[in-house]
Amino acid sequence: MLNVESDPMRNASVLPAMSISSSNLPPLPATACSILLIAVNARYSHSSYAARTLKANMQELEEACTIIENDLSITPIQLASRIIELNPEIAVFSTYIWNVRIIEATASILEITAPHIKRIAGGPELTADYRNVNLFHQCIIGEGETALRNSCRTWLENPKTQLKHLIEAPPENINKLKLPFALYNEQDIRNRVIYVEASRGCPYHCSYCTSSGTGLRLIPLETLLPELDKLWQLGLRQYKFLDRSFAASMAHSHAIMEFFLDRYEPGMCLHFEINTDHLKSETAEMLARFPPGALHLECGIQTLNPKVAVAAGRSLDTKKTLANLKLLTTQTGAIIHADLIFGLPGEDEGSFAKGFDKLQRSCQLPELQINLLKGLPGTELTNNAEHHKLKFNPEPPYELIESANMDFRTLMKIQRFARCWELIHNRGRFPDAVKALNNTDDNLYERWTQLADFIYNEEGRMFNIGTKRLQRYLEDFLGSSSIFME
Repeated sequence: MLNVESDPMRNASVLPAMSISSSNLPPLPATACSILLIAVNARYSHSSYAARTLKANMQELEEACTIIENDLSITPIQLASRIIELNPEIAVFSTYIWNVRIIEATASILEITAPHIKRIAGGPELTADYRNVNLFHQCIIGEGETALRNSCRTWLENPKTQLKHLIEAPPENINKLKLPFALYNEQDIRNRVIYVEASRGCPYHCSYCTSSGTGLRLIPLETLLPELDKLWQLGLRQYKFLDRSFAASMAHSHAIMEFFLDRYEPGMCLHFEINTDHLKSETAEMLARFPPGALHLECGIQTLNPKVAVAAGRSLDTKKTLANLKLLTTQTGAIIHADLIFGLPGEDEGSFAKGFDKLQRSCQLPELQINLLKGLPGTELTNNAEHHKLKFNPEPPYELIESANMDFRTLMKIQRFARCWELIHNRGRFPDAVKALNNTDDNLYERWTQLADFIYNEEGRMFNIGTKRLQRYLEDFLGSSSIFME
């Protein structure tokens, strides 16, 4: 129910790969429960931080709560069946961009087959104008620990009580929250991505982000560090921090990094999201103290056009942003995952291509994610889409389909380029071919766009293309098979 998880489809490779099968998921509880917390994660390997923090903060009702976790392979009727088998008094859903339609369809089935079960939904998908609010008995907007606890108390005491249908919950008092780390078990630690948070909110104002201007609230170190140590003692060595901008508070982030530096051992990997617009030299020096590969840094560059950047709530000084990214790539041993967005207001194809070329030639990033702008619910861009002359797909993931600077055909052309770049460059399967493609004085964007068009014209799509077929297309495009010879 909380806006605490980054898009897992975008960040699927932030930690070393794990061997996951359906048998690794928590088993279906054997008995019925009062409150069922339902998570639909994007992958087997993901875990739900939201469900755990809700349970951890239910106070006297914590033992009445059961968590079930699923992934996107489950169908609505299968999920409804699991819920009905447990027959809870209250079913609680955490909704995100990747699972909202599955959850809505499940709620529709429950409305017919088990109307006695109270249905509560929350999460970043829910805003004041959420159009499917009537599928649930209550929708909670914002951080849900306190609001959910209060609603569950009332309904368990008297199920006939009429509660407010839509609640806009204020931010939680960060000093009173109970951290949910103890709800990760040994099986989670062995097999799944473990999410933690050191803060909530964000002090920055990116117009496309659901956390824009929410204000930074730091979890007190005297609370956080002992809990992190308990996870360390259990054997956890890979931590994915959910903080929107981990280094926003230098003193707080440095203390956490010192904690891990004191305990470092081979195999440790920490994921942080770093805002390179505001990177301090002292923080860069701290990051450089970690051994190579110990850090995975997600760095959102988004655009190198100064006018576009400032209009989107980013720094006008894109030269400094680029210099900071280059510093991280050359002076630290961190694995850098950088992001560009295409479709931002004021940026046309030529401006995007220029920024892509400049970024890649300057930093030679092994992983550069290229994303089509999304109109996420509740963001400034979405709320003022008409003013910005933006049109978004009304269905998740709410991708841009037209702007004042790019028509649909242009956006789809860049989308094919982005997919080609992901398949061949980011996944690292064809290093020699990538070197040959990048070894040109020509426009890099044009070079890769030509390859994308070549593959698309042959396949009619840019998805579900096997490695062998990709290799054949690369051989044909580059005019040689020698680059694949050992």
